[in-house]
Amino acid sequence: MENVQHTWKQTTAELYKAVLIFTLAGVAVSVFAFILSITATVDVVAALNSGDRLIGRGYGVWNILSVVATVAVLYGYWLFVRGLGRFAHEVKPADAPLVANIRTATLLMLVAAVVACLPVIGFAGGILNVIGWIMLLIAYSNLKNSATFPVQARAGARRLFIAMVLDVVGWCLGWIPFVGPVVKLILALAAFWLVISGWKAIAQSEAPGVGWE
Repeated sequence: MENVQHTWKQTTAELYKAVLIFTLAGVAVSVFAFILSITATVDVVAALNSGDRLIGRGYGVWNILSVVATVAVLYGYWLFVRGLGRFAHEVKPADAPLVANIRTATLLMLVAAVVACLPVIGFAGGILNVIGWIMLLIAYSNLKNSATFPVQARAGARRLFIAMVLDVVGWCLGWIPFVGPVVKLILALAAFWLVISGWKAIAQSEAPGVGWE
C-alpha cells in the first residue's frame, strides 16, 4: 500500500510540475512576443522619422528568451503527456479511459496548434482543437463525479472542468465590442488559476483506496 501511495504521489507531482512549466512558460512566451512587437514598432517609427533604411536588431536577448520559453512549453507538455500515460495505470479501472482521453485530447490540441499554422488546411486545426476541448470537458466532468476517483482529486477535476467552461465562455464573450476583451481576460485569469489549483489538488490527494474510502 505504501508503494502504491508513493507511486501515486510521484506521478501526480510530476503532472503538477508539468502544468506549472507549460502554463507559466506559455505566459512568458506571450510577454516576450509582446515586447518583440513593441521593439519592432519602435524600430520602424525611428527609421521613418530619421529617413534611414530600416535595419533589424538581429537576434537579441528577447528573441533568445522567447525561444527558451517556447522550449520550456514543449518540455512541460512532454512531461504532462508522459505523466498521464503512467497516471492511467494508477487510477481505478473505471477512471483509466478518462485519463487516457485527457492524454489523447492534449496530443490532439498540440497537433491542432501546428496544423493551424499551415496554409490552406489551417482551418482543420480549429476543428481538431474543438474536438480536443470536448474530450477534455467530458473527461473532467466524469472524473469530478467518479466514485472511484479520490475525493480531493475529484475536487481538482471539478476546478479543471470549470476552467474549461470559462475558456469557452470567455472566447464567446470576447467577440463583444469594447467590454468583450476585458471580460475574456478576466475569465482567462480565473481559468489559469483554476487549472493550476486543480492539478495541485490532484497532486495532494491520496491514492485510490488509501485513506478516503
